[in-house]
Amino acid sequence: MKKTFLVLLITLLLLPGVLQATTSNQLKQDWLDAMKARIAADADHKEAKLDYASDKSDKNEQEVINTGKEVLNAALDEAQAWLEWKRLEAQENPNVPDNIQTNIETDVKTNLTKIKTLRTDVDNIDSQLTLGTTFLKMVKSYLELITDVARNSGSMWVSIGNDLIETAKTYEQKLRAAAEELPDSAEIINKLDVAKTELKTAQNKVDFAEAVYKQVKLPGTPLIKFSEGNNYLRQAKTNLLNAQQQLEHAFNLITK
Repeated sequence: MKKTFLVLLITLLLLPGVLQATTSNQLKQDWLDAMKARIAADADHKEAKLDYASDKSDKNEQEVINTGKEVLNAALDEAQAWLEWKRLEAQENPNVPDNIQTNIETDVKTNLTKIKTLRTDVDNIDSQLTLGTTFLKMVKSYLELITDVARNSGSMWVSIGNDLIETAKTYEQKLRAAAEELPDSAEIINKLDVAKTELKTAQNKVDFAEAVYKQVKLPGTPLIKFSEGNNYLRQAKTNLLNAQQQLEHAFNLITK
């Protein structure tokens, strides 16, 4: 029974990575490909602007407009791919609370509609002036597209992180109770103490991430805050895995 619980715990600790690999890997790759395409389009646009700067012909001006439109469409493709990845990530994860799944689904649908409207704006660009005004409009809209979903996605992983930590805490307490019944348990208790410390650190990191994700909003710096929250969660995952190793060692010592 204890061994079954240990296997379950290890599975839960690794669950976010496993789920991402088996259910949303393709959409994540689509997003990464879209990002590369946007970077390439931007490079082409910059080259067109350099050509126009040295030769202000009608042909070169049109190339600036065409490549500019390609950059904006590529940016919309990237945003759309990211939204669809995050939606599937939430849908396929059974550990995501219903309210967070609903929020993500609602925000994704709303923002996909915005993307459709922005594509029409891009299609209507016919001069460098309208290219510039559309670009300025999209800077604000682009942040709006991902802010709400980013915040909800962060909340999703915070919720999962809290559940994993509570599961590990429960198992640590059960192992500690079993160890205290043994005549010589100093080594086991030491490993459990290390695990407990790692779990406390993981909880602190998850709490930090939750606080940062709440700052993913406009006005502000939502992308920076989202990245900061993700970094805290990566650190928490490392602490969780360290705790899991100590719990596994303690379990093996108890069952010898």
